[in-house]
Amino acid sequence: MTIRRDKRILGQRNSMLEKGIDFAKFRRDRLEKIQREMAARDYGALLLTDTINIRYATGVSVMPLWTAVNLAHYVLVPVEGSPVIFEYDAARFRAEDFFPDVRPTHYWSSRFADHLAPQESESWAAEIQDTLREWGVADARLGIDFLDFYGFNALNNLDLHLADADEPMEAARIVKSLDEIELMRQSCAIAEAALFDMEQAIRPGITENELLAIFWHGLLARGGEWCFTRLIASGANTNPWFHEAGAKMVRPGDLVGIDTDMIGIEGYACDISRTFLCGDDPTPVQKDAYRVAYDFIYATMELCKPGVSYEELARSIPSFPKAYDKQKYPIILHGIGTDDEPPFIPFIGDEGGSKKIMPQGEFKENMVVSVEFYAGVVGEQDGVKLEDEIWITEDGPVILSLYPYEQKLLD
Repeated sequence: MTIRRDKRILGQRNSMLEKGIDFAKFRRDRLEKIQREMAARDYGALLLTDTINIRYATGVSVMPLWTAVNLAHYVLVPVEGSPVIFEYDAARFRAEDFFPDVRPTHYWSSRFADHLAPQESESWAAEIQDTLREWGVADARLGIDFLDFYGFNALNNLDLHLADADEPMEAARIVKSLDEIELMRQSCAIAEAALFDMEQAIRPGITENELLAIFWHGLLARGGEWCFTRLIASGANTNPWFHEAGAKMVRPGDLVGIDTDMIGIEGYACDISRTFLCGDDPTPVQKDAYRVAYDFIYATMELCKPGVSYEELARSIPSFPKAYDKQKYPIILHGIGTDDEPPFIPFIGDEGGSKKIMPQGEFKENMVVSVEFYAGVVGEQDGVKLEDEIWITEDGPVILSLYPYEQKLLD
């Protein structure tokens, strides 16, 4: 099978004669997907505090990193009809042009309410219950994602039928619309440009922190939003993987690895990994690790077709030298969209018990997944992290991320 590369992308257009994204329809379509999954599971409403869930359900994003750790922004989504947006008071205007019911946030968590947290959480929970009654769903399941102790306890004391919001939310996100795939192309294009800036800056003496700053500047300047890791590593920091950027200087002959983990246009991610060489003369260890990682992800991408079960893929992946097994990446692939998303497919033998769980299901048309591999032998200095993002179509996998591989390490 030939893996195709998708080079189409829309620009920032002002012409009424050229195709663009209808964001009002886009927002409605995502909400309807969520509500279909809610109805299929007998949910009456979802109470969302997770900033990524809120954005997916409504398009609203206000100070997403701050509100990720401060309960100052939440949404109540009914199984039918329009959500109620509870917003940081000074920023309510951000949602009022799009939603008929935007209310001030009730601050109940202890960092805001201090010793009154128990009473304030009761008042907050009563407002949620009153709204559910207005909708006629107070006796149905209420899905919740992340709450503090006081918030959960206050809802639980009202004898509401609490359930997990992640199940319908993740089910809604797993298959992408064509508009979502277009936004993911745009995020990939931003990441590719930022990667180019970073690669050009690799030289002896530059620090990992400086390379991280160059990458972040490149994505922010082009409309990206943030990264959820600092995974840039060089030299001995590439083995094992998961060192994050620090003050270490790059030296001649070092490998430099990056996992982009970036959020781009309208909250859509680009999650790819590349490893570069500082210089022109790779060692045999570096070339071997690079080839193992490269061959693994390409052979695995070819298996990603509609109708293939997750377990079938895990049992069909290519073999790789045993020396790379101990430090291999924890999963083969994962879904990607507005965050890391299901499925998370582990290696056979690593699933079950306290380890990874093999998800049930099969690949479907218009899923997007990131296939990745880390190749590093225990005791060696160097390791290689590679990852690509693919769109699963009826004709097979299509690569959305187009950044080239390090040819010096493949020759």
